[in-house]
Amino acid sequence: MSAVAVHYSVSASGARVAEALVDDVAQGEQLIAAAAAAGVAIAWAHSAADLSSLGFVPVPGSRRLTGRARPAPLPDDVTVLTAAEDSAELCAAAYRDQWGHKTPDTWPIDEFAGTTALGLRSGGRVVGICRIGPAAGYIDAPGLVQGNRDETGYRTLLAAALAAAGTEEVIVESWGDGPDRVRVCTELGLRTIEYSPGWELRLLR
Repeated sequence: MSAVAVHYSVSASGARVAEALVDDVAQGEQLIAAAAAAGVAIAWAHSAADLSSLGFVPVPGSRRLTGRARPAPLPDDVTVLTAAEDSAELCAAAYRDQWGHKTPDTWPIDEFAGTTALGLRSGGRVVGICRIGPAAGYIDAPGLVQGNRDETGYRTLLAAALAAAGTEEVIVESWGDGPDRVRVCTELGLRTIEYSPGWELRLLR
């Protein structure tokens, strides 16, 4: 049995997380032991194995989708965010309590170089974000601030990202998006090419 590689981080909700790719129940036990030893609040497992016997709860995992861009003007309620608006606080609020999303150690993070953040506006404030890498056709699936997490907002932001994509084909990275959001992706012409189920165990409450 190979040892599981555990990575430690802070979730978008501010909780300490131990995370690992887990092949089987034995590795799930290793993850739990490492998380407990580190005193973290939550364990996240990426695994096709059934970890429910260990107390893990299944959650929507990580998904990669592909499809064609849909060039069009941005809708009136979606704009490119300014550097001041594209903040760590907005990112955390948009993905809070969503599996797989973390609080970065520094801001902006290196992988955001060359990307553009689209913002959904409502009532004079930004209530959603979707990041695109136009040169590479990359889209980070939308996040919405709590109280604004309806299907319409998700669809509006994702459609805007497809409209602003700089390539004919796009790749969408999704973390913790449930069936309703996946259905929106499908309706916009995207198809899943990779999926890893997610599992969550709360050690501290």
